Amino acid sequence: MKRIFSLIIVLAFVLAFAACGNIKPADPAVNDPTGAPAETSAPEETSAPEETAAPAVTDEPAVTAEPTEVPGPTEVPAMSNPTCALAEYPRVDGSTANIPLAMGLVKIATGCTDEEAENSIHFTTTDPSYQALYNGNCDMLLVYEASKPTKKKYDPAYNMDMRPIGLDALVFITNAGNPVEELTIEQIQGIFSGEITNWKEVGGLDQQIKAFQRPTLSGSQTLMLDLCMKKTPMADPEVITVSDTMADVIDDIEAFDNSANAIGYSVYYYAQNMYNFPNLKFIRIAGVTPTNETINSGEYPFINPFYAILPKDGVNPVAASIVGWLETEEGQRFVAACGYVPYMKGIYN
Repeated sequence: MKRIFSLIIVLAFVLAFAACGNIKPADPAVNDPTGAPAETSAPEETSAPEETAAPAVTDEPAVTAEPTEVPGPTEVPAMSNPTCALAEYPRVDGSTANIPLAMGLVKIATGCTDEEAENSIHFTTTDPSYQALYNGNCDMLLVYEASKPTKKKYDPAYNMDMRPIGLDALVFITNAGNPVEELTIEQIQGIFSGEITNWKEVGGLDQQIKAFQRPTLSGSQTLMLDLCMKKTPMADPEVITVSDTMADVIDDIEAFDNSANAIGYSVYYYAQNMYNFPNLKFIRIAGVTPTNETINSGEYPFINPFYAILPKDGVNPVAASIVGWLETEEGQRFVAACGYVPYMKGIYN
């Protein structure tokens, strides 16, 4: 199974960054980077707003396994991104959900092949990547927010130069056959605290709720605690099943399709673009469906930035130029072209 899953991961990487991976290095002749990343299986990950997955969901018909067109600008300016030889490219680490962006960046900067880009990326997942940067084992992170224990241990705000470059969201996933389309924030808190145990309590069928949460140091668990639960404690893992990876939580929910009683959470990019099932759907929160537009505008309630991070000292000059470029409108349009929601407002206008 591990060998099969490894093959799935490789395929996911190739498909997920297809939109940004085909952009050539900066040159007068620039390709249009507005194609959308293909939805497919993807790599597992064990930490950080990184974390979690699900289907392409909307208010209407449920998700399909077909690629989703990423809304983007109609005119893309010529790319003036930093360029360098592959051997000079900085060492990059980060969150699983940011791997397609990392692969797109190395290709556009160096002109390398898909295979070379894939071989150059070695992500340890969210929290371990903060440790890697702190210890000098990488030059730059493309990463979600660290968990509280990691923040306490490494104090990223003091030791690291954190630049927000994109937005992601905590999304909730259930079976397409579940008649519940929308939940309030209070109802979500009730379900994951163990206070609400039956779907009929929130307008659904008379079925026990099977809820899945993530490990303590995972990125999506960090988002769940910070953005949703806040001071409300999570139910004991014996009551709410823990899914080890972002892929696991989606597989676990999908496995309960016949009874349509499962619910879990992930990060929007991973669930929308990297590991999507047609028989799962996103749940509207407080009347808002998570989409590129509602996340970019701030309308969706559970939003958090992801970052490009440099060390405060001993900065790699190529890494610094890449991070600076990602903060420009041009760089933000590249982020959007890779299927992510850019941090800069108005990109979808």
